[in-house]
Amino acid sequence: MNVDPILSDSLNDTVRALIQALDLHEPGEGGHAERVSVYAAATGHALGLGYDDLLNLRRAAALHDIGKISVSQSTLRKLGTLDEEELEELRSHALMAMRLVESFEWLKPTVPMIRHHHERWDGQGYPDGLVGTAIPVGARIIGACEAFDVLVSGSPWRRAVSEAEALAELRRCAGSQFDPEVVEALATVQPLIQPVGTGG
Repeated sequence: MNVDPILSDSLNDTVRALIQALDLHEPGEGGHAERVSVYAAATGHALGLGYDDLLNLRRAAALHDIGKISVSQSTLRKLGTLDEEELEELRSHALMAMRLVESFEWLKPTVPMIRHHHERWDGQGYPDGLVGTAIPVGARIIGACEAFDVLVSGSPWRRAVSEAEALAELRRCAGSQFDPEVVEALATVQPLIQPVGTGG
């Protein structure tokens, strides 16, 4: 996995090593983490976040899925519908990621963003069912940027869509799944972002 130079400048060796470990467990996840971190930092900048907040956001976005190391490959790679037990295992990744990173003092500011990146604007997300602005802004940014990357990158069970189609889908879900302000900030900066490797 090649770590892009922008990411290398803003993250230390420990974060890069964790991303590489995730990519070894589930190839492609490392590239996804890198891309989400780039989208998230640009979106946060458009929303007016300061330097320290952007650095913590970038780290949180890079590590948001690190808990998938604890999820079995059979669950991660299953093409059909997950059963209840598998779904619970997959959903545990945010809490597992939180437990991993909170052991590093300098990563503690990332913990709320990682824990809550699957919350929904309407309160129907997990793990705590937070609503609207009760969700940390960094978590709202990561959630939208992750969804955008999944849509444009595709997967074995979902075809990739164009960037325009992905933004249209995020806008359709703004006000229910996503913070509308975050979606519009991402839409503003996305055309300006140089592509980061798609292969992981």
